[in-house]
Amino acid sequence: MKMSPEDRLRAALQAQVDTVEVAPDALPRIRGRIEQRRRGGWVVLAAAAAVAAVIALAVVVFVPERVPGPDGTQDRLPAVPAPTLPSQPPSPTAQQPVTVLLPVYYARNDRLVREFHELPLPADDDAHRVAAAVGEALRAGTAADPDYLSLWPDSVTVRGVAFDGKVVVVDLADVGAGPRSGTPALAVQQLVSTVAAAASYTSVKRIDGVRITVDGSAVAKLWGAVDTSRPVKQLPPSEIYAPVWVIDPQQGQVVGKSFTVHLSGIVSEGTVHLRIRGGAGGVEQVVVDQPVQLTAGAPAVGEARVPLTLPTGRYTIEAYYVSMADGSVQGVDDHEFTVG
Repeated sequence: MKMSPEDRLRAALQAQVDTVEVAPDALPRIRGRIEQRRRGGWVVLAAAAAVAAVIALAVVVFVPERVPGPDGTQDRLPAVPAPTLPSQPPSPTAQQPVTVLLPVYYARNDRLVREFHELPLPADDDAHRVAAAVGEALRAGTAADPDYLSLWPDSVTVRGVAFDGKVVVVDLADVGAGPRSGTPALAVQQLVSTVAAAASYTSVKRIDGVRITVDGSAVAKLWGAVDTSRPVKQLPPSEIYAPVWVIDPQQGQVVGKSFTVHLSGIVSEGTVHLRIRGGAGGVEQVVVDQPVQLTAGAPAVGEARVPLTLPTGRYTIEAYYVSMADGSVQGVDDHEFTVG
């Protein structure tokens, strides 16, 4: 009888089965393995998950080559470069030009007074801030108050500013034979006070002195009078600052109807007087006349802030102290301003 292909396959399989010898303990061993797999099911699942993760990672990382394009070139996916982290923050010199408000010192009646000026910087860093303030202080005609002036000659320029720790190096050019006005010592203190004040608006905050060089070289005595062989320190305020001055409103400033008067001074018992003259329609009258107590008395520098409200008009603010010897008015500082 001729066998079909299915019958021949079945017979062959049966012959292979007949050759298998079953061990006497086969069934117990099979049951033991099944039980072991039940107890270790979580381990098996974890291992399977790990394998799956590796496979998934391999799928993500592996980028197969594309089928050659019509022109015969390999259409490969573009490689994506790894991001490069900067080794240091961007340099401040790469910043855009900015305008900042900085303190500047001038002289009045052989004493120093201060204004705040908006100054443009090519880049906002410590050296540029100090250089801008010093350049403004040394140039003639930069003060807002016509009563304030720079003691330095018209020819002087600032070549550069650098920080040596907490000592600021200011390199000048064309310093001339002497100051425009006042004493050489006070002119140098005008520069030093401006550097110290501007440095308080930098990361350095507080300096230990100013080393003055001329055309890149050290000078033993500036103008033959001031020892500049070592860093020049700021003198005590009572020796160089004006006894009273108006900080705000500044000369020519326009303020709102409600504003704050900011005064500073070095006077006995810290008492100054505030007077404001002017008014609407150009009518001159005293609208404020009062004593003001500063935060400290001489020899310390005291300050005060007085909130006021005035109608629209042009005004003159005056701050002064009264002599304890004869009752005369002393140390007047005045600014013209407008209430808008």
